[in-house]
Amino acid sequence: MTRHNAHLTAALLLALPLLLVIAAFTPFSCMQIAEKDNLVIAEVDNENITRGDLFRILRNMEDTERPEIATKSDLLRVLNQIIDERISIPLGQQLSKEGKINVPREAARERYFQSKGDDAEELRYIYNLNEKEAKTELMEVYDLTPEIIRARKDVIEIKTDIILEKMQGRQAVAYLAMQDFQAGTLQPDEAVVQREYDLRKNEFINFEWMSFRAFRFPTAIPEAPELAAKVRGRLDAGEPWDQLESEYLALNPDFVIESEIENNPTLQRFRSFWEHASGAQAPSVLGPLYLPAYQVMAQDAQGRPQPVQMPDSYIVLKVLESRPERVKTLDEAKPLIVPEVLITQEMEKLRQEHGVKIYEDNLFDPAQFGSREGALRY
Repeated sequence: MTRHNAHLTAALLLALPLLLVIAAFTPFSCMQIAEKDNLVIAEVDNENITRGDLFRILRNMEDTERPEIATKSDLLRVLNQIIDERISIPLGQQLSKEGKINVPREAARERYFQSKGDDAEELRYIYNLNEKEAKTELMEVYDLTPEIIRARKDVIEIKTDIILEKMQGRQAVAYLAMQDFQAGTLQPDEAVVQREYDLRKNEFINFEWMSFRAFRFPTAIPEAPELAAKVRGRLDAGEPWDQLESEYLALNPDFVIESEIENNPTLQRFRSFWEHASGAQAPSVLGPLYLPAYQVMAQDAQGRPQPVQMPDSYIVLKVLESRPERVKTLDEAKPLIVPEVLITQEMEKLRQEHGVKIYEDNLFDPAQFGSREGALRY
């Protein structure tokens, strides 16, 4: 035996225990992973959904779209959503072809834009571009070429298709729920309605509200702030409201209005107004206040309701009536809760018709991996 062969033999003998361990456990580990992937976690229409199917769906999602997976309950929620969409999407396509439901493609595209947060405006701009036209200044800012524009538009359309299918599916279930409700074959479970109300009570709010009469001076009038301040000064000096109102109505009927407004915290542009007006009670006089443009419903000559745009204005108002914010009663909240409950019940009915079965014991607990990324690598 040469010295080289002797060294090689010695090295193999030293490595033999490790090689035996690798040989013994590597095939077994691969087999274990394969077996886990093939575990059936659900059935729909006699077709299996395996653990591997679920994780492939999760891995193929964009990072921004993938839900947080930290517990077994999170996995179960995602699995149920996948099952519901397997049932509802074909149903939505069918009812859409039959003309029974209609989801505008524009609505799906806008939902996609909204889902992109800070990038929404850029995506809207790109979608509305004509790549054949001369390059604009904004195209320079975003470093856009015709090829990039076409590619980005293709992505927008693909994402719109996906969202459109899901929206059609949800609308289809809602349509069937209403059909069954009207036929008397589906009634809301009152216990579920009560439970939903108890769980989400703080979501059902009657916002603070007031009705008022006001001297109004649109910002289109250059001296609007001064006019409003002059009215307030005369009122503070003791001139009667009614007397001033008659004077300004004679000058311009639009200078005096009667309206109402709701303190909706999601409407940020009214925050400054409500910082001064919140809590005011009749017959308090407030102002001058800046009131941003808003819409009210009025009747036309035929008595039909129509929206009327109220301009940005400086106003001095007198509170006629006001109500503080409060939680809606159960009866007031029912119109918001009952449709959701009916849709949920209709979905459960469809799941039974499609033979849905879930084998929760075959799901694993992602918590053991300590992170979402670890869970996705399981």
